[in-house]
Amino acid sequence: MDNQYTSITDYYDLWVTSGYYDYHNKALVAQSLVGEGCQILELGVGTGLLAEKYIAIDPSCEFTGIDFTASMLDVGRKKLGDKVQLIEADVVTMKLGRTFDVAISNGGIWVMYDCDDHWEVGTLVPDIDANFKAMRNVAQHLQSGGLLLLNVQTPHDDFEKQLAPNIVYSQAVEPLEDTPTYYSIKKSYFFKNGEEILSQDQHQITYFKQNAYPELFEQAGFEFVKVSAKGEGDRFAVYRKR
Repeated sequence: MDNQYTSITDYYDLWVTSGYYDYHNKALVAQSLVGEGCQILELGVGTGLLAEKYIAIDPSCEFTGIDFTASMLDVGRKKLGDKVQLIEADVVTMKLGRTFDVAISNGGIWVMYDCDDHWEVGTLVPDIDANFKAMRNVAQHLQSGGLLLLNVQTPHDDFEKQLAPNIVYSQAVEPLEDTPTYYSIKKSYFFKNGEEILSQDQHQITYFKQNAYPELFEQAGFEFVKVSAKGEGDRFAVYRKR
């Protein structure tokens, strides 16, 4: 996959911890779904924001994270030290030589989107066939009965937020391809100081439509378990490896 995050690494933590996400709550909900002392694999671990909160809640877990953005992992290693194993790897081709109890995608690879009257699965893996290969690869890294958790979010939209006195974050969404089974958008990120662009990036998000995404899980040997309740705060869709 093309790397789409290197250029915004310096601003990433400021952006996603400014109210965009609540990582403590995400970690609480995820841990409540899987239990204590699990061997966790986070897909698209980034700078380790979820990992940091998770290991504080459950020090008995063994947490591993993969990401293909080296600069993000560098930030994570400075933050976490040897408490979490961070590995530079691509979810499509990773070969970690071991299996885990749980895999979590908090948005770094896949997301389950709640679109009110239907559901979709979004992915940062741009190629459709590569998504099927990646999902099979994740299954191969899970023990029998292992769980896959996908964070539940709402669809992307244009958005702007003040992050600091001299930094404004904005995002813009542009539709791209649309087919009977999936569609894609281009999401552009900007970090600005007035009219000056401090950093910018963009990436493509592909959405498997409701009539298509179940096959992504089924062909990899996953069965749907549940979506955690809205009352629990952050939600996760839970799948189990058969």
